[in-house]
Amino acid sequence: MKRVFLDTNILLDFGLGRKGAEEAEKILALGLAGVIEICASYLSYANMGFILRHHPKEEIYDLVAQMREDVLVLPTDAVQLDKGLALFANNFEDALQYQCAKANGCDVIITNNGKDYAEFCDLPFMTAAEFLKGL
Repeated sequence: MKRVFLDTNILLDFGLGRKGAEEAEKILALGLAGVIEICASYLSYANMGFILRHHPKEEIYDLVAQMREDVLVLPTDAVQLDKGLALFANNFEDALQYQCAKANGCDVIITNNGKDYAEFCDLPFMTAAEFLKGL
C-alpha cells in the first residue's frame, strides 16, 4: 500500500475549506477506504495550531482531533532535525517535513509548495490534484 505524506498546507486546505479542499478530501477518503495510507508529522499539527491561533479554541481542537482520527501521525526525532539542519534549505519547515516523510518510508509527499521541496527532496512530491490524476 502506498504511504502518502500530507504537508500541513493540504491538511489546512481540507480543514478550512480552502482552494484544494475537494482534492484533499478525496485523498483522505482513499486513506479511509484503505487504498492508501495517509500520514503527517507531529509538526503539521503544531503548525496548524499556530496558524489558526486567532480562531476559536474549540474550532482548532475540533479540527486537529478530526485530522488525528483520519491521519497517521509519524514520529519525529533528533536525527530528522539534524538532517533537516544539514540541508540548509530556504524553507526549514519543509526540510523537516521531508526528513519525517523519508525516515518513515513515505512514497510521496503531497504539498502545495513543490518549489520549496524541489530544492532538496529526492522523494516524489506533487499537488493533491496531480496525485489524484496519477491514480
